[in-house]
Amino acid sequence: MKDPAPTTIPAPATIPRSVRRGPAITLTCECGASRHLRYGERWTCETCGRSWDTNKIPLDQYAAIRATQLRYRRAPIAVSVLALAAVIACIVIGKALGALLVVAILASTWSMFFRPLHRRRYRQALADLPTWQIEPD
Repeated sequence: MKDPAPTTIPAPATIPRSVRRGPAITLTCECGASRHLRYGERWTCETCGRSWDTNKIPLDQYAAIRATQLRYRRAPIAVSVLALAAVIACIVIGKALGALLVVAILASTWSMFFRPLHRRRYRQALADLPTWQIEPD
């Protein structure tokens, strides 16, 4: 059975752009029901009738989570763009085999050395962010 939609979804214009595509907020009711909501949504538990409002979360703190996500997405995107530029340059020069080697070397270097470090820093940055205990209405 598919989960029913949250009761109230705010208009996108009322939520700042920095928050609109932020991570889902997981709410768990005392009866055991759980739901993933976006910032600004309300949920009423179908089992016990308790309701929660994610607007109780401070907007600036939630925006900090989104900013952290975006900041740590830049490095993998930069590596991908660098690899793509190297491949295009090698193809233009006429060295298609060189393009394959560049991609292989970049992919190996990223996955063996930089990705574990990057993930560790990302997880630590997320752990340093605040968490909230939302009480039902």
